[in-house]
Amino acid sequence: MRSNTLRAVLPPLALVILSLAACSDDDPVSPEAPLWRNVELGLATGESRVVAVDFTGNNGLAMGLVTTAGGAKAGFSHEFFRLQPDGEWLRFDLDSIPADMVSMDLAVDTAGRAALAGFNMTPPHSILIDYRRPGTDIVEQASLGLLTVDCEGSFAVAGGRSQGGGLWSSTAPGDWNFDDLPLTGINDSGFRDVDIRGGRAVACGYDDGADTLQVILTRTAATGWQKIPAGGPYTATYYCIAQTDEGTIFVGGIEGAGGPSPRAFLAQRTADGLWTGLILPDPELLHGVKDILIAADGSIYLACMGEGDHTRANLIHAGPSGVTKEITPFPGGLLQVDQAADGNIYAVGFRRDEQAGTEEGVMLVRAP
Repeated sequence: MRSNTLRAVLPPLALVILSLAACSDDDPVSPEAPLWRNVELGLATGESRVVAVDFTGNNGLAMGLVTTAGGAKAGFSHEFFRLQPDGEWLRFDLDSIPADMVSMDLAVDTAGRAALAGFNMTPPHSILIDYRRPGTDIVEQASLGLLTVDCEGSFAVAGGRSQGGGLWSSTAPGDWNFDDLPLTGINDSGFRDVDIRGGRAVACGYDDGADTLQVILTRTAATGWQKIPAGGPYTATYYCIAQTDEGTIFVGGIEGAGGPSPRAFLAQRTADGLWTGLILPDPELLHGVKDILIAADGSIYLACMGEGDHTRANLIHAGPSGVTKEITPFPGGLLQVDQAADGNIYAVGFRRDEQAGTEEGVMLVRAP
């Protein structure tokens, strides 16, 4: 989730989404003129996914994972691309990555320095690589793996799956702590997404040992994590979280995962604690919401895909004028969406060749 430099969402947006879906029998349709175009990154030959993209100020970095035929020990190689002032993406080298590491997410600070979150495949360890100070800091923990990381200034948080919860925090480059969490710790707990905005961090996940499986936590650099009441469908699995300057929190994901009729969902919690379920067009076809962007104009973009081998990539735009399906869905998935300082919006993920069963990394861009 990447919303560090963006303005707050417009207050009436939730009502717009609800009223549009409730008052019309016609699904929103994509505009005739294509808003999104492909960005040719030049990924290496092989199956690939572009798994992360992040912007802070004028600094933008994207990360791809390419399956190797026999090179890297884990069967994956990392490829990084940095956004140039002219709008082009050029290959960028980040060294000191262990050969058996698989990175799941990245965050970029105001100087363009990165932090990577992921895991070692042999043995399974959580790994965080912090490039924010001279040299490279590699932090490891014997747990099931990190999935997400975000930073704002010197404050950074990361999350993943581990016994009793999995959140790490940093208030100085290279100095990471394994946080104590207000969870039950009875069974496996984990966090899929984190977001920092205005000095406040939020995290979404699950807690198998609790009465409410869905979990939302919040903290600042000076305070510990605190649980706040979760919302959304009873069978919701949280995939992503975002917040506004005023304290409104959005969570998205999948309802009924593993069941016969999984559906995408999006819910919001206002600063006064009121939860509202927001109605999405064709939620069963969206499968799931993987990432939420609160754009500079106050509208919301959703990167969508589900679980399994037959999911479709979708992009949803919700703004004051209504809800729009931004692209023609294609086999594959979109994993993250973020906005650059020039207003361009980027979505990353993969396309699947259903006949060959192969995947190819994809980046899409939308001009403001």
